[in-house]
Amino acid sequence: MDGKEPEMEFNLLDEPWIVVKTKANETKTWSILELFEHAHEAQELAGEIPTQDIAIMRLLLAIMHGAFVTENIETVDDAIELWTDLWKEKQFRFDEIKAYLEPYHDRFWLFHPTQPFYQSAHIQQNMDAYKIAKTKKETISSKSNWKTIARLAGDLFQSDNKQRLFPTRTGEAQKELTYPEAARWLLHLNGFDDNSAKMPTPKGTGYLGQLGLLYARGRNLFETLMLNFVLVDDRDEVFADGEENSKAYWEKPVCETIEREIPQPRAQKDLLTMQSRRIFLRREHNMVTGYLLTMGDYFAKDASLLNETMTVWIKNKFERFIPKIHRPAYQMWRDFSSLLCVKENTESKMPGVIYWLQLLDDNLEEIKPLNICAIGASYEQKSTAIQIVDYIQDSLVINASLLAKMNEIWIQEIINTLKKTEEAVDSLGDFAIDIKEASGDNLDGDDFAKKKRKRLKKRLKTLLEKMDIII
Repeated sequence: MDGKEPEMEFNLLDEPWIVVKTKANETKTWSILELFEHAHEAQELAGEIPTQDIAIMRLLLAIMHGAFVTENIETVDDAIELWTDLWKEKQFRFDEIKAYLEPYHDRFWLFHPTQPFYQSAHIQQNMDAYKIAKTKKETISSKSNWKTIARLAGDLFQSDNKQRLFPTRTGEAQKELTYPEAARWLLHLNGFDDNSAKMPTPKGTGYLGQLGLLYARGRNLFETLMLNFVLVDDRDEVFADGEENSKAYWEKPVCETIEREIPQPRAQKDLLTMQSRRIFLRREHNMVTGYLLTMGDYFAKDASLLNETMTVWIKNKFERFIPKIHRPAYQMWRDFSSLLCVKENTESKMPGVIYWLQLLDDNLEEIKPLNICAIGASYEQKSTAIQIVDYIQDSLVINASLLAKMNEIWIQEIINTLKKTEEAVDSLGDFAIDIKEASGDNLDGDDFAKKKRKRLKKRLKTLLEKMDIII
């Protein structure tokens, strides 16, 4: 900072920074308060990339939990009644949201001397203290390890040492961001950062990068936020948003430690505002030109986060449920069995948002069918570095009636049909390989053929073992 800017600048509650698409297909930029006042007039969030939109959506959902969920919501019936009352109004109770946020107004300044939004104001001192403790030296270099905005901007995500061949940004746009842009990418970096935070060595990617994110999309932004406003877990217990030790980011004191292992949050507003990185933005002449970054909060390896509602859960080799990550080449319809789990499936758990929609089935008649969307980042291990290589976006339209438990038999029929479809496609691939071999082609260098042969051999071995034949 060059010293000319005011200490407190750009409050996210009042200043426009969230990009939306209106019903007239126009793009507008709203503040947080504007968005809640006019959400029913917008189609959807329309930021630079889908992963940015889901990071912002989770922030908005946390605000909803803080504004609407009280200690009086104790049972499933209470939760459904609250949701139904809000849904019927077809727009948000703006006065309630504004009243909830007003006491936390100072926590939403993007630039603040002690508590900038989603940032750590004392990150430099903490980085220096960490270096001294690690090197056992009394003094260290005063040079700051500032990163350029090329890595902050997720649609560029360019190394400071190596430029992209066909970048999405050129010229000055690669060197600086406006405040609204920086606010959007701040949330994105917190959730989807790879392991570029070198101090200390990150415990994996950002929290959202560890999930196969799923959400339900409505006919407008109000409906989308409401459909993902999950109040009950799969044990029919209300999320305890009133718990003293489980609060939203802006409801808690700012944590200045470089890294911290935290307990599993029970409240949704705590989990939705998870701070998996410590970040500090540098501003010069009303533009953001760089940032500092360290590791942030993380969960213990044995933590069970089944109250995370936006992902499918599968069992790992240790029989523990872990998030199921999206695969770039694997279409969403092929994961239908995980999305709508049947009782007999003990290897996976459906996303909490799908279970919640099952409970709300009677309220969803007017918006059938449902659009379930998948969002995620694809990472690749390169030496010791984990890098984002692609972003994933997919969707699946299903009849909302399938959410009703009485239709479980139809879900099983669909799953069986999809399984037969995959087997038919595999057989077609095997047939193509057979034709190539019969025509005299040498397939020794064909990696696809090798993989097919290996899979066929494995299937044959399994079949023979079932017939008690040892090979």
